[in-house]
Amino acid sequence: MEKIHEEEAIGPDQLMGDVLYYGDSHDTVAQLHCREDVEKLIADHKEVHKLIVLDVGLKHCGPCVKVYPAVLKLSWSMADTVTFARMNGDENESYMAFLKDMDVIEVPTFLFIRDGEIKGRYVGSAKGELIGEILRYQGVRVTY
Repeated sequence: MEKIHEEEAIGPDQLMGDVLYYGDSHDTVAQLHCREDVEKLIADHKEVHKLIVLDVGLKHCGPCVKVYPAVLKLSWSMADTVTFARMNGDENESYMAFLKDMDVIEVPTFLFIRDGEIKGRYVGSAKGELIGEILRYQGVRVTY
């Protein structure tokens, strides 16, 4: 149970949910390792009309690492309605080509996929905005 991530500028009394520990379960976020993994995930969810939130980042990107605890926490609470997946674009060369094909220019980028199509995207690491976008692509009316 060694700490591996902690939000900066937040006191210990406000830190609940934003700390990851070795041993935490990550099985609610599918870890994708190749283009075929992404295509299989999309194909598997095409018929069930379930929203896929694909977290695209880089291994050494600060904002990508910073937002991951929120993604993990959301995956636990939204498991019935949303499938969460993560891919690191710098994992191999074919990923970089795949990201180019998907018009991913900045990271972190969250792709919202339903019925086999990319319905939208959110670029950034603001947790509140990410939650709002997920809700919006689930059909919930969100006002900012």
